[in-house]
Amino acid sequence: MKKIIYMLLIASCGWSCDSFLDVNPKAEVIDEDMFSTASGVEDALYGVYSALSNSYLYGNYMSVYYPELFAQNFVDDGIKGTEIGKLNMGDLMMESDVMKMWKQAYTAIGYVNNIIINLENKDEKAFKHYNIYLGEALGLRAYLHFDLLRYYAVHVTSKDETAKAHAIPYVTTYEFYVTPFSSVTEVYDKIIQDLERAIGLLADDESLMEAERTGHAADFVSARETHFNLYAAEAALARVYWMKGDLKNAKIYAQKVIDSHKFQLVDKTEVESMVQSKLSFKETIWGIYTRDFGTSMKNLFIRSTGIDLASDWEDLYLDDQGAEEGVDYRRFWFDVDPDKDATTCLKLINYEFLADPNKYDEPVILGVNMIRIPEMYYIMAEALLEENIDLATDYMDVVVEARGMVGFKDRIPSRQLTLDDIMKERRKEYYGEGQEWFCMKRQNRDVYSIIGAVTLPGSDKIYCLPVPEEEMNAR
Repeated sequence: MKKIIYMLLIASCGWSCDSFLDVNPKAEVIDEDMFSTASGVEDALYGVYSALSNSYLYGNYMSVYYPELFAQNFVDDGIKGTEIGKLNMGDLMMESDVMKMWKQAYTAIGYVNNIIINLENKDEKAFKHYNIYLGEALGLRAYLHFDLLRYYAVHVTSKDETAKAHAIPYVTTYEFYVTPFSSVTEVYDKIIQDLERAIGLLADDESLMEAERTGHAADFVSARETHFNLYAAEAALARVYWMKGDLKNAKIYAQKVIDSHKFQLVDKTEVESMVQSKLSFKETIWGIYTRDFGTSMKNLFIRSTGIDLASDWEDLYLDDQGAEEGVDYRRFWFDVDPDKDATTCLKLINYEFLADPNKYDEPVILGVNMIRIPEMYYIMAEALLEENIDLATDYMDVVVEARGMVGFKDRIPSRQLTLDDIMKERRKEYYGEGQEWFCMKRQNRDVYSIIGAVTLPGSDKIYCLPVPEEEMNAR
């Protein structure tokens, strides 16, 4: 009980802040000569994508480990707490991780800003793919700030006006300058502005990104699913508006991605293996290439302290397994080891590749999925729920039926789709991908701690990671 309560309540906004925001990396300042050629700009962008795969960002902690722990999907016996609300982390692992997540994210933002500033100082005719370079950089800056906002700031619906006025810094410089904190609303506005600008710049992706992808990368504008592409910008904007609670605008951008017809749901027989530390050539809108993600995920489950899944995972996937509902093929994402009394989330680990990389010959892009197409259907279903229940059900059933189950509209006895149904399907689809905690935060849900059977009321303290103490010391 203590460890679950602890995991949630150390994520209070009570830590003070420090200054990692003089983001011009010492001893790593990229010379302006790098931006004199297209290959130099491309190398700089590749460097940013590599930075995003850092284990403290999307290579593990920010994308999977911590959000899954907070959402009660994962249980880590190595994390222990004592009194509620006190910072007692044993070896201070969590405090260090929270600090490094913040620092690594702003370091990556610094790299991106260096690219943006150098490109904006050049004529757009300087490079053939100038618009793509700048569009990707702007999109990445927005995406990183959005995740920092989701982690470290109170939600826009919070009643704490002081906290809402002091969210996170939105950094657009690359110099030794401490950026002031912006309000939650101001950060959202800046994120939306960057993403809208990115969309305009990335228009060439309408032709560059093919509907049938193979992962072949001949040059920088190939394998666009590994870049922050046009559809990643639209999907990210749909996610941003959804998180903000603006379903009207979320629906507009989710529909754009769906109507592009660039992304399709895999057949139910492909569900088991489609994202095993790799990008799906059908469903991935954007993902980060890295060969290390599968190893990192495997280590989560086999290390001596041990990660296990929360005990309700089986009920989540099996409670609809009657004749009228069909079989949810997502149940095959899980492997139970009775000898160790533990369950592994197989969707994160490509065991065949890890066993012998030299013999693994499947056409594949190894890495972590950042945005997949099912999310756009869930957004559409929720946005339409009150205005057109039948159409909302149609969008939901696209995903439900692709996963092997009977659509809601055909179930007997029949009943109307509810918001709880949509949230449950979201959790089932994105188990292990770090999205559930943000669904919970958006609704300010009470959190039921499986260990100890304790319910924690929804609050800013549960849903807001503390800004590292060092951040305020230089302010």
